[in-house]
Amino acid sequence: MSTLGEILDRLHDPSELRELVAGAGDLLGLAGLEAAEDPCALALRAVDDFSRQADSEAWVRLIGRIQDSDVPAQACLSEMLRWARVH
Repeated sequence: MSTLGEILDRLHDPSELRELVAGAGDLLGLAGLEAAEDPCALALRAVDDFSRQADSEAWVRLIGRIQDSDVPAQACLSEMLRWARVH
């Protein structure tokens, strides 16, 4: 299993980032990354914004997705990107 640091490093590589989001089955997130001028900056901003601004309901939803996933990193990133799209 990857450490958080290893996962965050993957967000600096567009192909790794796409692999994480595609692996989570997040087609909307993948489309958003494809449309972004800088998909890595978009993902890193989503992680940062979620970490600083998400309410307790968003954190509970995130934890639930992580617990139900075979690949927690993919589920985490997908949920943070989804949250960022609506906020």
